[in-house]
Amino acid sequence: DLGVRRASRFSTTIGTHPCVVVVLLCIGCERSKAPDFVLLIVIDTLRADHLGCYGYEAISTPNIDRLAKEGVLFENAITATPVTLPSVATILTGAYPLQHGIRDNGPYQLNTAWETLAERLRKAGYSTGAFVSAAVLSRDHNLGQGFDIYDDDVSEPFRVFDPSMAQFTSQRQGLERRADKTVSRAIEWLELLESKRAFLLIHLFDPHLLRDPPPPFNSRYVDRPYDGEIAFVDQEIGRLLDAVRERWDASECLTIIVSDHGEGLGDHEEEFHGFLLYEETMRVPLILHGFGLPRGESVAELARTVDIAPTICDLLRLEPSAASPGRPLLSIVDPSVGSRSSRRSDDRAAAYLETFRSRISYGWSELRGMRTERWKLVIGPYDELYDLEIDPFEERNLANDCPGVRDSLESLMDATAFHALRLGTRSPGSLPMTTEEIARLESLGYTTGGSPAPSHEDSLAIWGFAEPDRGPVLNLPHPRTRMEAYRERLLAKSFDKAGETALDEGRLDDAVRYFKEAIIQDETFADPHLGLAMGYERMGDDGAMLDILYAAHARYVCYDAITVALSDALEARRRRVHARTIIEKALTECERAKLVLYDRLASFQLDEDDLKGAAETMRRAAESFPDDGGVRWVLATIYRDLGRLNDAMESSIEAIRLSPELAKAHYLRGEIAHDLGDNETTARAWTRYLELQPEGPESDRARDFLREREIRDHR
Repeated sequence: DLGVRRASRFSTTIGTHPCVVVVLLCIGCERSKAPDFVLLIVIDTLRADHLGCYGYEAISTPNIDRLAKEGVLFENAITATPVTLPSVATILTGAYPLQHGIRDNGPYQLNTAWETLAERLRKAGYSTGAFVSAAVLSRDHNLGQGFDIYDDDVSEPFRVFDPSMAQFTSQRQGLERRADKTVSRAIEWLELLESKRAFLLIHLFDPHLLRDPPPPFNSRYVDRPYDGEIAFVDQEIGRLLDAVRERWDASECLTIIVSDHGEGLGDHEEEFHGFLLYEETMRVPLILHGFGLPRGESVAELARTVDIAPTICDLLRLEPSAASPGRPLLSIVDPSVGSRSSRRSDDRAAAYLETFRSRISYGWSELRGMRTERWKLVIGPYDELYDLEIDPFEERNLANDCPGVRDSLESLMDATAFHALRLGTRSPGSLPMTTEEIARLESLGYTTGGSPAPSHEDSLAIWGFAEPDRGPVLNLPHPRTRMEAYRERLLAKSFDKAGETALDEGRLDDAVRYFKEAIIQDETFADPHLGLAMGYERMGDDGAMLDILYAAHARYVCYDAITVALSDALEARRRRVHARTIIEKALTECERAKLVLYDRLASFQLDEDDLKGAAETMRRAAESFPDDGGVRWVLATIYRDLGRLNDAMESSIEAIRLSPELAKAHYLRGEIAHDLGDNETTARAWTRYLELQPEGPESDRARDFLREREIRDHR
């Protein structure tokens, strides 16, 4: 497969002189009105060089190929970032990630101040519908701005076809839906549509992991499931196009096919995507079809996903967003094609690139880059420069051999970024995410770190981090050096999740097998050791359970879940002294021990009536976690039991300062004040307690006190 891929990757380059292309594109470009129907198809994780129309002979994609044959194919289309959420945000806004601020998947929300493509078209009288196939693009991220319907329902059961992947079935529930489901929902919308003018965005996720094509594509592409999923998507695109043709004539339709990013498939050690800026993940298919556009044209000049929104606006006779650094794509060949604007930005022959996912989610260095028609520059822990004209597979780094080219491209990269910033920026919102939602993203290969702090300073806005905190300055690892470990961890997490599901369902033999497989994939991953111990415990094999926990604790002494699990197991077997020793050892050896360990040690001490020891333990916890009101509440409780009422009052006040909504802290403050004879403070504290928790465990006592006090005051 790799040999076929490499041989075909750039096999359809244009041999025609650009001047000849200009003449060809002028043919058939006259149009008197905007198209009635606009179809934007975003195929997730699709490499350009895995489509027949891009020269890949090992696959059958007749529907996409037909659109390319009858439309305009852009040979060198480049995405702004190899990550889904920021990439799709760029497609819909025409702004770079450094402008809209979405730099990774996860807890980002598009700022509502951005006017999306859908909003612009709805104002122009189009009905607007979006049908997306993965939770990573759920409506919570605000990409649904301007859509009459934004269908992100991925709740239907997800079917797995390969028996060897059956353990992953439950992991896909609520994460994605297959192309046939999404296309069917879109067709239903089209059939009920009353308006003649409509804009449809459809996002198809299948080429992404899991690589498990349905029949008959699983048998046609036995050893190439990635290609099988692409072929399946092509089939569903054909079904969608048939439905469109039943309502609209081809001359009334504008269709755009693009991908958010490609897939590594092992090139440059990257099996998946998101971390590196090589062509296999950055070069995407881009096809424009219909509405009187030229037929059968291939354009060699660089195109960018940031150009898509301005192109659609231009063809619909709408003014492109002033904040977009993109330009109408057809105007790069013939300015007469566009209707309102044929403006060319100063960086028309260059594409700005970035990936911050490696930094935000994994703590590796971020990467920035610049792609021209000939050259590719990547700035990170070390500089990379490739001459794509003679080295299309980016195998020879010329950064040291061509310092002049490197420096010029770096200057162009910064100038392009600064130009985009001057056009407009909007800080993204932050989306609260539950532990379950984070786990769902992780099962797709994503984690959710925090976002770089927004700033009005140009260089900080571009980099996301102040200069002393940038990856190359901190000597953070280049993501390429972490690709093998990342792949192993991703597989291990998948098996670990399958083990958890089997454990919940009582399939203990399966659970043990999956946890063992997770450990084989990545023996440094702590979680499956804990799961394996739980599996043996439920089987009644205490010896195996304790052996696993002891070995895991020796290796991961500072992993609180394993430490607590071993301590609990020992305590349950009446080995209390040893159980306490395990906790004390972790607190001694771990520089940043988790709060649960302090709580557990204090619990041991309280059970042994060692109030002074418990107070000292929680005092240390308060020093280690100075912003945790709950710790101060526990400390205040222990001080009260010790009779240290002034210390208890001070700690309760601090607990309330840190956690004003912590009802039990207000109740405790009232208790302590009552002990001190300060009924006024007790009344205020318990009044607030009842406001926060009117049906709390101590509400009756608080009400009785306040009622009696009111009666006394009335007398």
